[in-house]
Amino acid sequence: MNPIHFPQANTRFGPPPDLEEPQCMTIHAFVGKVVGGSVDGSDIIVTAWKPSAGELAVLNAGQPLYLSFLGGLPPHFPTVDFELATHPA
Repeated sequence: MNPIHFPQANTRFGPPPDLEEPQCMTIHAFVGKVVGGSVDGSDIIVTAWKPSAGELAVLNAGQPLYLSFLGGLPPHFPTVDFELATHPA
C-alpha cells in the first residue's frame, strides 16, 4: 500500500534524516483535534493509503490487513469516510 494525498491533509511526515524518499515515502496526514464524542479534544492523525491491484486481490480473497505503529496509541479503526475518521467516538 502506498500513502496518498487527500484533500483534508494539512501536514506531511517525511523520511527520517538517515533515510531517503525511495526508502521511506512521505506520508500526507490530517493532524487535528477530535470534536465531540467521548474523546473530545484528543489529538488525532489521519492518513490515507491506496492498495495496489495485487493487494486488493489478496484482501478480496479474505486476507487480513495488518496495521503497525511505533509509539503512542494504535489506530482505533479503518474507514473509507474522512468524517467518520475524525469523529472516532
